Amino acid sequence: MAVRIVTDSTCDLPPQLRGRAGVVTVPLRLHFGDQEFRDRVDLDDDQFLRRLAQARVPPRTSQPPPGEFEAAYRELLRRPGDEVVSIHIAAALSGTCGSASAAAAAVDPERIRVVDSRSVSLGTGFQVLAAIELAAGGCPAAEIAQRLATMPGRIGILCLLDTLRYLQLGGRIGKVQALLGGALSIKPLISLGDQGAVVPVGRVRSRAAGMRRLGELLLEHRPLARLGILYVGDRDDAARLAADARRTYPGVDVMVQHASPVLSTHCGPGTLAYCYLESGA
Repeated sequence: MAVRIVTDSTCDLPPQLRGRAGVVTVPLRLHFGDQEFRDRVDLDDDQFLRRLAQARVPPRTSQPPPGEFEAAYRELLRRPGDEVVSIHIAAALSGTCGSASAAAAAVDPERIRVVDSRSVSLGTGFQVLAAIELAAGGCPAAEIAQRLATMPGRIGILCLLDTLRYLQLGGRIGKVQALLGGALSIKPLISLGDQGAVVPVGRVRSRAAGMRRLGELLLEHRPLARLGILYVGDRDDAARLAADARRTYPGVDVMVQHASPVLSTHCGPGTLAYCYLESGA
């Protein structure tokens, strides 16, 4: 018996890590006008950023069709006794969990567990890492899903946006707009709420002030089990955050990753974020 792990393209774990663990990644979609692209399949990060710079408006994004999940699940469940744990971007942010759940119901609901990570990016990735470790230790899918359900309360994302434009155009500005009003020149600091919805945590006038504030906010969540830094575009500021984090949190592995094109669509170039997992009790 084996438990296989499925995730989606907004999980920003390094592809080499996912590949070594046999994780199957189902891509979300980007729509530039009438052209559809599979996230990080038809467009890599650099190709996406070039298209984004040339576009008058950001692309639309959409979840994978259920049929794509069905094909993945059927391939992974060829042997009797094998199971799947499928871990995805927060349902509050995307319909991906819905597509995965519909596919699971059509294929074999007894052997597939769909998990709403209630997070995104490396927040989802930390749960994928935990699932990989638990599966390697012989845990069945049901137990893995139960353990993952306890993790979102210890996972957080603290994010500095360079502009509100992309959240606004993507229709996800919500409570952030209520805090900041119409001042699109302000650089907002945002986080994810309990169910993965975007919530404001502050605002700054400069990027340097925002980077300092990210570090201050992160200190409130010590001790840390895992830490990742997410960026869109230029890596230099992400490298500076990583260097600061390694000094502040010695012994904690710090992962630095570019956000997937789907996430970059909604947060925009210049985004910086800490993704963290607090240590368990």
